Amino acid sequence: MTAPPARDPSAPRAWDGIGQALVLVALSLLAWLPSAVGGGFSFDDREAIEGNPVVEGGLPWTAAFQQDYWEHRGAAGHFRPLASLSLRFDRAAWGEQGAGFHATNVILHALVVFAAAMLARRWFGRERSWPWVGLALFAVHPVLADSVAWISGRSSMLAALPGLCAALCIARSGSSESAPRGKWLGLFALGFLGTGLASLGKEDGLLWIFALPCLAARRGRSAVVATAMGCVCGALAMFALRGEALGSIGINAPNAPLAAAAIEDRLLVGGRVFLEALRLAVWPASYAPSYSGDPVFSVAAMRAAPWLGILGLVAWVAMLGVAIVSARRSRGIASVSACLALIAWIPFLGIVPAGEIFAPRFLYLPLLFAIPLVHAGAVLAFGRRATLVAGLAVLLALAAAWSRGRVYSSRGAFRHAVLTQRPDDVPSWNDLGLFHEENGDLARARESWLHATTLDPHYSRAWSNLGRVELGLGHPEAALALLERAVQEGPKNAIAHLNLGSARMAVRDWVRAEENYRAAIRLAPGLAPAREGLARSLKAQGREEGVR
Repeated sequence: MTAPPARDPSAPRAWDGIGQALVLVALSLLAWLPSAVGGGFSFDDREAIEGNPVVEGGLPWTAAFQQDYWEHRGAAGHFRPLASLSLRFDRAAWGEQGAGFHATNVILHALVVFAAAMLARRWFGRERSWPWVGLALFAVHPVLADSVAWISGRSSMLAALPGLCAALCIARSGSSESAPRGKWLGLFALGFLGTGLASLGKEDGLLWIFALPCLAARRGRSAVVATAMGCVCGALAMFALRGEALGSIGINAPNAPLAAAAIEDRLLVGGRVFLEALRLAVWPASYAPSYSGDPVFSVAAMRAAPWLGILGLVAWVAMLGVAIVSARRSRGIASVSACLALIAWIPFLGIVPAGEIFAPRFLYLPLLFAIPLVHAGAVLAFGRRATLVAGLAVLLALAAAWSRGRVYSSRGAFRHAVLTQRPDDVPSWNDLGLFHEENGDLARARESWLHATTLDPHYSRAWSNLGRVELGLGHPEAALALLERAVQEGPKNAIAHLNLGSARMAVRDWVRAEENYRAAIRLAPGLAPAREGLARSLKAQGREEGVR
């Protein structure tokens, strides 16, 4: 009887490092579980859940793969079926209990931390350079509150977790250059699933096209090719589903703030955004949770001070160039980590106006890819004191995460945090009115909406909310004037058309109500109340053929 082959003692066992990984998971839970205790709905959480037939169960789960993520509110150019299905699961499990939704976010982040820790342990083996500093800081970094503590931000974790799981399987597949064909098919499948599923969670998941082949490099060129082909096919599958659902494979947002700006202006804004991202990564303090409409990132600001945008672009190009040269010369993990983190920022440079100009959740994947780089930088900068300095940094980040998580506990807390930084932020005053309305304080709600219209008389949503409340109070004539103003200022505001249709129904103006309902449906085909209103207006006109 032959003895089993001797095992290399330096090779990591299947569950080596699980203790360290669980410590990091506990650290992430300690940082973010407070955000789930008593947490409610923040920013646009309610809009993503309420009235969404995919989330509420009115449509089969397969409908998530057949429509825009915001189909029920108006097209946004987002195709995120896994995010919709995760909200559907929470809605079925927790109902209206916001704390349950927040708990799911925390669990998703803890799973990302666990998978990243296991991957790092597998990759580094028993080396002392196991990047615990980078992992610990990622687990508790307060800038990630935008993803972890905000329910709608969970798409960041859903774009990370499938890719990490595929990466862990690739790392566990060994490092031998010679392997049967089945091994290459397995790497192809891992690339396909890792990239495909991650991009179905959020479009950022396409970045695994670059990361997964790098992890397969230990197997040689054939493994890189097999993994890369799988990643490309996974991305193509996502684009095929996206094209079928949205009618376009292009990643775009119809109402993006810079959609009408020239490419050079968008790049200047992108350079400024990169500088802000670096600042938040190093010093996540004194920033508003929402950057929408921020004058610092406006095209006018960039034209007034173009050097700032140019500086950011030059810094990004220079850092990427140094990282690529270093990676080619040394093949060091820290250099590859730097390349991946900088490449992960390409979607936010403004080349394509894909949505918001900047949001802290944009940092989730770049910081994940930067874990080895952060650890190497800490060791290089502080030497033997790295452990002490890193420990203090983790404690400070942990305390900041507790504070930052509370910002997302309710719509009111979120908007108060924004208004602390930007007192004249019109969307925040509008949303604050919704918060007061949800809590039964109509007087304060109307004050907030009126203040929003004072700051910006062209802001349609505030006019629409004022009219909706007047209609609910039984004042249809007053509501008509306000809602006509809302449609005038926001002809693409589907909710304003819906509310105006309801007001016209109240004064028995059936024909014009039909026009408003049809306009709302054109703008938001999934807006179910608009279809119901259209049916009522047709029935009132005696046109029974269209009601059913």
